[in-house]
Amino acid sequence: MGRLGDWFDFSPAQSKVIVALTVSALVLAVWAFVRTYAVVTTQAEALPVFVGDPDTRFTGVFVLDPNTAPADSLELLPGVGRIIADRIVEYRQQHRFEREIDITGVKGIGARLYDQIRPYLRIQHR
Repeated sequence: MGRLGDWFDFSPAQSKVIVALTVSALVLAVWAFVRTYAVVTTQAEALPVFVGDPDTRFTGVFVLDPNTAPADSLELLPGVGRIIADRIVEYRQQHRFEREIDITGVKGIGARLYDQIRPYLRIQHR
């Protein structure tokens, strides 16, 4: 800090404040620069995905039997939260799921949600 004092007539305390302000300004400038390039824009165009034959059935990463799966495992299904998982457990106490489509009998599971969770369902027939 002696060099800054050679060019300007600052006290040591004033020199420390100037250095701190300069460092702060540089950090903020770098943060603003990175932020402008790191933010994902919402204007990105969604690209269609073609997996294959629509009649082909794909299996999810994990598979659950809605007749036996605990509520916390059912919550892992996409679009299924605590309330719908509890409804599935209540429903299966009265009815057995014979086919995957039977889960649409649970209040809150319509065609759209069924399409999301269908790859993750597998009924174990006894």
